[in-house]
Amino acid sequence: MTDTTRRRTLVAVATGTVGALAGCQDLSSDDGSDAETDTEEEIFLNGSEADDDGDEDGDVTVAEDTDDDISVEGTVEVLADVTVDGSVEAASVLLEEDAAVDGTIDTGGTVDLGEDSEVDGDVTAGGDVTTAEDAEIDGAIDTDGAVILGEDSEVDGDVTASGSVTTRSDVEIDGSVDAGGEVYLGNGTEVDGDVSGESVDEGDDVEIDDDDDDDGIGWFSFGSDDDE
Repeated sequence: MTDTTRRRTLVAVATGTVGALAGCQDLSSDDGSDAETDTEEEIFLNGSEADDDGDEDGDVTVAEDTDDDISVEGTVEVLADVTVDGSVEAASVLLEEDAAVDGTIDTGGTVDLGEDSEVDGDVTAGGDVTTAEDAEIDGAIDTDGAVILGEDSEVDGDVTASGSVTTRSDVEIDGSVDAGGEVYLGNGTEVDGDVSGESVDEGDDVEIDDDDDDDGIGWFSFGSDDDE
């Protein structure tokens, strides 16, 4: 039995009867087995049980598109090409390649976004936030850890981190960068806002459009040539 099949799966059958969590035991083959397979729930709960608040206390692997918000005490993993049309709250969050969350991500741990993944909302984390190439976040990042943005990633909001902030090449940030640690902006990075940190180092062709370049009085003329 593989690690994947060891995970307990929450299954809802077409008749509305909720199936039991299948642990390390195989489901016995009977006339209803095909129906259970065809109506498997989009969200697989790995050995989790709901607490009094309705939250699950185990890990969740999202294998098919879902319109539900997800709130668990464990880890949420969204598989490749899967979309969660809702917010995600968990101990940590992992999005595989081309996965998407159409909502906010709130976690006390880490956030890892795979290549071409998308988040349509703010990302709040207690640990590091890392993106692979071409990831997009349509919102701000606020983390107690570090931020590492992969090549060609885009963030439509401020990036705030207690740790360091590192961008690979050609990253676009439509907001400010505020780090408690070091900041390194890779080649071709564009920041539409202020950049601050313990230290700030830049690669080649970095563009920072902060407001300090215009102090608001350059256009103002003191005195007059016609004073008499």
